[in-house]
Amino acid sequence: MKGQLSKTRNCSVFWTLIFCLSLSYIAISVQALDHQGNEFSAPRKLAGTTTLAQCLAVGGATTAFPGTTAYTNARSVYNLANQYAPAAFVFPTTVVQVQNALQCSKQFGIGIVPRGGGHSYEDYSLGGRNGVLVVDMTGFTSISYNKAAQTATIGSGWRLGPLYLALWNLGKVTLPAGNCPTVGVAGHSLGGGWGFSSRQFGMVTDNILEAQVVIANGTLVTANAQQNSDLYFALRGAGATSFGIVTQFTFQVHDVSGPITRFDYSWTNQAQQFQAFKAFQIWGVNAVSEISASFYMDPSGNSNIEGVYLGPQTSLAPLIETFVANIPTPASSDTVQTDWITLIVHNAGFPAGSNPTTVLSNPTPPTASFKAKSIYVDPPGLSDAGINAMINAMRQDSNDNAYFIFDLYGATSNINKVATSATAFVHRTSLFSIQMVAYWTQNAAQENPDLTFISNYWNAVRPFATAEAYQNYIDNAEPLSAYFGSNLNTLTGIKLKWDPKNVFNFPQSIPV
Repeated sequence: MKGQLSKTRNCSVFWTLIFCLSLSYIAISVQALDHQGNEFSAPRKLAGTTTLAQCLAVGGATTAFPGTTAYTNARSVYNLANQYAPAAFVFPTTVVQVQNALQCSKQFGIGIVPRGGGHSYEDYSLGGRNGVLVVDMTGFTSISYNKAAQTATIGSGWRLGPLYLALWNLGKVTLPAGNCPTVGVAGHSLGGGWGFSSRQFGMVTDNILEAQVVIANGTLVTANAQQNSDLYFALRGAGATSFGIVTQFTFQVHDVSGPITRFDYSWTNQAQQFQAFKAFQIWGVNAVSEISASFYMDPSGNSNIEGVYLGPQTSLAPLIETFVANIPTPASSDTVQTDWITLIVHNAGFPAGSNPTTVLSNPTPPTASFKAKSIYVDPPGLSDAGINAMINAMRQDSNDNAYFIFDLYGATSNINKVATSATAFVHRTSLFSIQMVAYWTQNAAQENPDLTFISNYWNAVRPFATAEAYQNYIDNAEPLSAYFGSNLNTLTGIKLKWDPKNVFNFPQSIPV
């Protein structure tokens, strides 16, 4: 469980033209649009369709309905604590099929959500409630690479593992994305996307150059800095499900053909956790952008730092000297020079020597029952009182069913050099984020104590932290202001323009 969830460093929107479908066997009247292209008349029915199944069949996409094996398989979720029952699943492979699914959802008055990797912590990939039409985008896996521009144009259905492998094979380039190979690039990037090269290359969302989106009126639109720039702003940080269904991205990609060095220091003694963590945050304030790092701790006393340096091992020592000088004696440590794709395999938790093609091409998604929360901490980090409060709260978990991950940001990173108002991703001033996870078996008796524990931990840290939280670690107890801060009012206005009838919604979507 720890090895699965701790590897997840975890938005997507698409616009499509349904009212212009020209298939000979579909009869649709052109809908009335206002000057902004927003629908203000009710959609007409697809001719001859009286059931959702008939309607979806018009588009020709594969579907899965309750009572079938295909539906049961499709309903498999990341977080077993939430098991919603969709009305149906549809598996499009073309934009026209996405448009048809949207038309059908409106015709039959049911909600619609896209699903990429399905890693939503609250299982919003299934809509966050029962009776939703889930548009599974895993059939969108086109990819092209422009070497001169260092860009990649990809379908929105890619998962990180296969995508890392494809980009490496195309040109030894990458995105600054997370570790878990089954996470979908769409939700990951549209909500932010932190990874072990983000301090150098930015969040994944910062690398979105353009998106093709099917919007609420069924039109396929392009969003970039020059065209529909307000939608482009919203997609980069708040794009998961609130504005449409993204079918294609163009990303800035980055050369990782040179040597890569990973380092790890581990402790197993509770008494060393305070000193080790304090050393991490002191060093982190001025850590060079070429190093991305994450600190881990759990109630049993285990702690470790994992770091990646985009450079040779011979240059690493002076860059982490401040950290090494202040840590307690580690139980183990390791420094290895490697290449990027081998690092990806290692960070995903596969055994040393694993063949990248074998393990990354079609990884198996993990499942677990858990509750996650998050919070951001500004420089210079937690005070001594804050560290003690955090550790004391952590040690109240008598079952050791929890862990905590601290992903480094910081003023020296290229994450924080982006203005808070430049994209919807507002978290640009913090030193690190804290991911808090408590997990349990399917025994309901374990669930409530773990929920209480993780809430108590968050409450203990909150007086020493900000009011911000990371939207890719979505928590239904958090207000939208925690995820979008000063950008929330702007996002609400953009939502009203592009989706005035709130077609694309889930329990924590941007409101109209």
